[in-house]
Amino acid sequence: MSATGDTAATKQKMEKPLQLVYNKDGKLQLNPEAVKVLKSIEDPMVVVAVVGAARSGKSYLMNCLAGDKKGFSVHSTTQAHTKGIWMWCRSLPQRPKEVLLLLDTNGLGDPEKGDINNDNSIYSLAVLLSSILIYNGQDKIDHKSLQDLYFVIELSKRIQIRSHPNDSDSWDIVRFFPEFVWVIRDLTLDMNIDGKNVTPDEYLEHSLKLKDSEISEQDKEYNELCRCIRDNFPSRHCFAFPIPTPGKKIKQLQELEDKDLDEDFVTERQKLINYIDTHKKVKKFPSGRLVTGPRFVELTEAYVGIMADGILPRVESSVAKLVEQENQTAVSEALKFYEDEINKLSESDHHALSELIEYYNTKRKEAFDIFHKRSNNNNSGKYIKQLEEMMNSTNKSVKVKIEERSQEQCETHLAKEMSTIQTKLTSGRYREPGGFQKLKKDLDNALNEYKEKTKNHTKGCAGFTLFQETPRLDQVQKLESNMTEHISALEEELSRLQREKEKMEQT
Repeated sequence: MSATGDTAATKQKMEKPLQLVYNKDGKLQLNPEAVKVLKSIEDPMVVVAVVGAARSGKSYLMNCLAGDKKGFSVHSTTQAHTKGIWMWCRSLPQRPKEVLLLLDTNGLGDPEKGDINNDNSIYSLAVLLSSILIYNGQDKIDHKSLQDLYFVIELSKRIQIRSHPNDSDSWDIVRFFPEFVWVIRDLTLDMNIDGKNVTPDEYLEHSLKLKDSEISEQDKEYNELCRCIRDNFPSRHCFAFPIPTPGKKIKQLQELEDKDLDEDFVTERQKLINYIDTHKKVKKFPSGRLVTGPRFVELTEAYVGIMADGILPRVESSVAKLVEQENQTAVSEALKFYEDEINKLSESDHHALSELIEYYNTKRKEAFDIFHKRSNNNNSGKYIKQLEEMMNSTNKSVKVKIEERSQEQCETHLAKEMSTIQTKLTSGRYREPGGFQKLKKDLDNALNEYKEKTKNHTKGCAGFTLFQETPRLDQVQKLESNMTEHISALEEELSRLQREKEKMEQT
């Protein structure tokens, strides 16, 4: 058996399958342990679900896709072992950035369940949650095997695309439905149409052709089933498995080695494994957004919640609600990052305006990157505007804090530079001849020192006006001018008296 392989992280998360959905008191419930595992998986998911008759080998098939014989419970008895939906996360070796999520469902027509509503809910979930749906059928494609797929008709009736269905619903539903793979087990007939050998895909398409006439009720039912499958699953594939081994050995199928199995069986099984491993059918929202583990949980919770209340799942409104939640979460995550980064500015010492603008723009871009990574891009316009407004509000709030802190620091620097000058002013050191020039020189030195220390402050320039007010240069200059005039008058008077004295001495 060819294994899909697994990374250490995936293997550690899911060494064995976990029950995802179960029925309790007639209502579907989610297993918290499975939810916890899924929320830890951030990679996009290829979701493969299998449906089919009870005890038809579905679990064996899923173990083949998982590459592990001891995964989903496999028994050869008539008792069904799968209750509800079980899941198993595995890696895809050829696509390391994606995860394979396998969903195994309880069997169709299980007499132990006796609840057709439970079955319909389980299969509705399998279809809505998967990107590839495998129907595990027996022997050949005929009216009887198609009847086992009657749940598809019920499913299309149960699942409402819109609140008010219209003629286009049959096309809209395709956006939500997975790719369909029919696996024929224990095929005994040759694939031959009109004497010509055909491929499994050709055999499937031939079997789904509508009968030309609908004479009998059986013909009408047959056409209804074929039409429903063709309309709801436009992408279809088929794999035909012969009987794996003769006789009683088939009861030990899970333990048998490939050499003990029919060669054609091994070949066809490997084709299916390779198809799942390499196929690019990642689960997506109708908008095209990839589904990761957390998003898968959101989808499952939404559908299970609706079904638990006995309401038909309205797919479009359910997805719209999830998209809204996802976009709002994206806004919150991006805004938190932006606020945390921008608030760091108000705690630092100083910033030039050019630095602030560059920092704002860088963090704004990083915040939008976070938003786009988490959001639903097809419906994010109003949320981008909301994020923009919130970031602008954050900018204004932080700008006020930065300016207040800058103003406080600038005033501290100014007080320090002016303290010596203020002391000289108070003591009268500048009230002497040449004092004005000394004061002007000291002020120039202090101003240059202040500019250097506050050059990166948003409020640095605001301190310049204080330099013009605090020293009162005009008063000092006027005082020095008065002093100079007074001294000049005294000197002239002294000169006059000296001349008179000399004149008297000569007489």
